[in-house]
Amino acid sequence: MSFGNELKAAREAQGLGIQDLAQRTKIRGDYLRALEAEDLSGLPERTFSRAYVQRYARELQLDAAPLLRDFDRLSPQPPEQVNTLRQTATRPQGGRRARGNPAGLIGGLVGGVLLLALAGYLGYSAYQSRSTVAATATDSAAVTPSAKQVRLSLSSTPAGARVYLDNHYLGLTPLRAFPLDARAQGTLRVEYGGRQTYQQPVDLQSDRNLNISLTPMTAAQLAAQAAAAKAAETARKAQAAAQQAAQVATQATQAAPATPATASSGGTQAAPTPPVPTTTPSATTAPATTPATGTPPVGGVRLSWTGASWTRVTSAGGQVLYEGIPTAGTTRDFPSGIRVRTGSAGLVTATVGSGQPQKLGGIGQVVTRTF
Repeated sequence: MSFGNELKAAREAQGLGIQDLAQRTKIRGDYLRALEAEDLSGLPERTFSRAYVQRYARELQLDAAPLLRDFDRLSPQPPEQVNTLRQTATRPQGGRRARGNPAGLIGGLVGGVLLLALAGYLGYSAYQSRSTVAATATDSAAVTPSAKQVRLSLSSTPAGARVYLDNHYLGLTPLRAFPLDARAQGTLRVEYGGRQTYQQPVDLQSDRNLNISLTPMTAAQLAAQAAAAKAAETARKAQAAAQQAAQVATQATQAAPATPATASSGGTQAAPTPPVPTTTPSATTAPATTPATGTPPVGGVRLSWTGASWTRVTSAGGQVLYEGIPTAGTTRDFPSGIRVRTGSAGLVTATVGSGQPQKLGGIGQVVTRTF
């Protein structure tokens, strides 16, 4: 692989764009594109271009030596040429040297000026070359070695399964060269509706390429999963009803007037209870009320879906309260302290208590929120 193709492949494998590398290396974007395309006509002089190859390679954590050798084969060092201007004397036809010839004097002056200009240009070029090389060495010394990166590739049967590593969502299968920090071990989990979940430790000290076949659930397993989901839903509703009843009782207690005490010679005596009026209260009297039907539970969380988005809701203790892909228009109530993870946050709205509904994020954005 040539140096340009190798630079481009390494950049794309790390998920970086040309502008990302331009900001990191301080090299113009059109120069980076020319390096990847090996277009020497779009690059500055050879000294600078060679330094750019070295800086670009080190930013991508590549060995710069073989890339520089490839660059040198494509753009070899031209032999040094020294242009020397010689002053020639004008001779008359008789072979005698002309004395006091103005043309020779002018030619000598012009030659001297050209020699000085050439020496200045060569000196300036050498200075720029040393500065570029020094800057490259300084940048390389300042870069802190990062953790070793490995690549995880994973395919599944069927495709489209959700992939988690140490409970962090990586995406849907197939995964291609997903970059990860090297580690001794990580817990890999692969999930697909109607299939048994795959969960195993995996060695991540080197690149891995895995192919997993997900076994369909048996009828008994599907029934057990449905029963567990139903039980969790029943428990959630019971907890929400208990919280609502406790809130109503608290509000009624706070609204009841306190009975004043009267002082007597013998001590404190409770005031007599006023007679209960037999008349019907007027319309302006505010009777005790309960939350209207259709409002979120007091202190709880209501989730609403405007489109199909995979969602998992777990309690503070880690119990799965709900998991599935609801249809548009679905609404579910949960107690406070839940953890919500969804695959397209722009399609899910959360209402906490009597607050305003808020979307969890953008369309297609994977988000985890705690309420």
